[in-house]
Amino acid sequence: MDNKLLVKIIAISIVIIMLFSNISLAVEAIVENESDENNTYQETNAQKKEKENNEENNRAKNNKNEEKITTENKEENKIEVKYEYNEKTNQVTATMISTVPLKDTKPSWTLSEDKLTYTKTFGANDDYTTDVEDIYGNRTTIRITITQIKQIEDKTPPVITMEYIKNTNNTVTAIMHSNEPLKDTKPSWTLSTDKLSYTKIFGANENYTTNVEDMYGNVTTVRIVIDQIKNIVPFVITTEYKKNDNNTVTVIMHSDVQLKHTKPSWTLSEDKLTYTKTFGANENYTTDVQDIYGNIVTVKIEITQIDDKGPVIQLQYVYDSVSNTVEVTMKSNEEIKDTKPSWTLSEDKLSYTKTFGANDIYTTDVEDIFGNITTVKIEITQIDDKGPVITLEYIYNADGTTTVIMHSNEELAQTKPSWTLSEDKLTYTKTFGVDDEYATDVEDIFGNVTWVKIRITTKSYQYSNSDFVVTVKYLYDSNDKVTVKLISNHPLKDTKSSWTLSEDKMVYTRVFPNNDIYTTGVEDIYGNKLTVTIIIDFFKDTHKGIDVSEYQKFIDWRTVKNSGIDFAIIRAGYRGYGNGRIVEDRFFANNIQEATKAGMDIGFYFYSQAISVQEAVQEAQFTLQLLSKYNVPIKYPIAIDTERTPYGTGRADGLSKELRTEIVRAFCNEIQRAGYKTMIYANKNWLLNDLNITDLNYDVWLAHYTNKTDYPYPYSIWQYSSTGSVNGVVGNVDMNIGYKKY
Repeated sequence: MDNKLLVKIIAISIVIIMLFSNISLAVEAIVENESDENNTYQETNAQKKEKENNEENNRAKNNKNEEKITTENKEENKIEVKYEYNEKTNQVTATMISTVPLKDTKPSWTLSEDKLTYTKTFGANDDYTTDVEDIYGNRTTIRITITQIKQIEDKTPPVITMEYIKNTNNTVTAIMHSNEPLKDTKPSWTLSTDKLSYTKIFGANENYTTNVEDMYGNVTTVRIVIDQIKNIVPFVITTEYKKNDNNTVTVIMHSDVQLKHTKPSWTLSEDKLTYTKTFGANENYTTDVQDIYGNIVTVKIEITQIDDKGPVIQLQYVYDSVSNTVEVTMKSNEEIKDTKPSWTLSEDKLSYTKTFGANDIYTTDVEDIFGNITTVKIEITQIDDKGPVITLEYIYNADGTTTVIMHSNEELAQTKPSWTLSEDKLTYTKTFGVDDEYATDVEDIFGNVTWVKIRITTKSYQYSNSDFVVTVKYLYDSNDKVTVKLISNHPLKDTKSSWTLSEDKMVYTRVFPNNDIYTTGVEDIYGNKLTVTIIIDFFKDTHKGIDVSEYQKFIDWRTVKNSGIDFAIIRAGYRGYGNGRIVEDRFFANNIQEATKAGMDIGFYFYSQAISVQEAVQEAQFTLQLLSKYNVPIKYPIAIDTERTPYGTGRADGLSKELRTEIVRAFCNEIQRAGYKTMIYANKNWLLNDLNITDLNYDVWLAHYTNKTDYPYPYSIWQYSSTGSVNGVVGNVDMNIGYKKY
């Protein structure tokens, strides 16, 4: 197609598009394009090839030209700038006037409503260019030149004249008039648009001075004198309080003049002479009341009649010795709600009653009819929940039998058919014909149990001189005493001050607490003499012991006792070295009961993983709580087991020596406070390196697996092996030697 024709077609298309959009086409653009084409398209072959190579680009350019022509052929925007100098303020107002509506793109200038003018006031000379954009997006760059502002060195402060206007609402408007424009430096006053006056309304008389500053920083001090405001006598408010049945108070404020309704939380009467409000809680505050003339009175509100205190509770405890129960009565000074289903509320609602069958200490809330609460501490301590206290008496009879008497501090139940209960139910008696050692339970009339260890170990020797015969009899009992009797066939002279001679002078008696051996002379009333040897060898210098836990499972304790084991230390529980949870040893209950029945002397230990003093106390209290379930004789100490875990990853393995020492101290002190003996279990290395052992004044249970220990400090028990074998225990068991008589 001919290029000239192509250009004409494109131009005609553009004209049609622009006419359709109501936009005028600039004719000179078309003429210019046609002229260019006449000059350009007298082309050579090379030019034709170049044109063919660029044809695609030209089509793209034509599309852009279409848009450009559309924009450029809008109505031409002409901007005129006018300047107006204000001699009074020494400022210039610049106005940009446009023939085409403008976009609001200049935040420091003010655009008129018809969008044809921009306005800005300058306080200093300036010279710069700025872009103005019309609504079609065309931009015009405008130069702003401000030169008219004078450089004035005004050192004269403004002249201020005061005007006071008395208003009808008993206020005064004060106006400060200036002979020159002022700076806006007084936030409580209103500056006029021309900056020549300040205005302020006063509601009270005042007399003070204030500074006024002109545009050049010059200051005038002005005295403000407000004295036209009348002091109106305030109206009178009287306050009335009414206590309601629902524990609320209604307050009524009575006025001698009509009031404005300015208090939304109060109710204003129709005659506008009273305010009313009901309060549900005591309060003490002040509030302003305004009359219809604007006068204000401050009223103090004091609400004190509302019952916001919990009931006053008095406790009464009555113990019934027959039923071994305690009746508790909570007496109140006011009616209380029935909120405690386990208690009985009286008809007059002034007391609660409850009967307790076990000692208890806890707190409970008591609520009055208005919802006020008092927390009451209930302490039940009178109920007999302890086993009887038993003391044992052993009588070595002449016929070789032994009579055992159990004396109780309270009445006993008839639960032991092989023993004889006295009429007053305070003693049990039984005669043994052979040696024996075992434990038996004794129950009081309320079912509380105490375990008692019976031990009868006897031997006898006979000495004679002609017809003078003396038999020496020994009785070793569970009181850890040996009673020795010298029984004669003739009446004896009382020649032995450390012995007790019977009334019939036939028997000398003496009690020995320790081993002893010596000879002594005995003389009858006829002068016959005998020398007898006293041999006390029942007390061992050392004691064989084992310590056990759930790892030994079921133990035949009677067999253990008969195999020569003197004592056992039983694990009560442990704290997990990972999660820190406290757990009772699974075989603790079985071990404590069966070892006691077998007559074994026992102690206990707790495997600790405490990482704080508080956790150590918790471990001790857990152990004590376990033991409180079994009223058994505990001869050996309650020990804390402190040691490194097998893989060294336990929660307590990394503690400092100082903290670990305090943890051990806290455990042992808690055990001692409960009345028990205590002890520290650890191996030699742990005692020397991980505890300040010389700062701890407790018995030591040393673990050191060797034939002879070189531990340098005192110890009471030595655990010398973990691979021992004892009849009655399946598998290995820890072996111990005790050096202390507990």
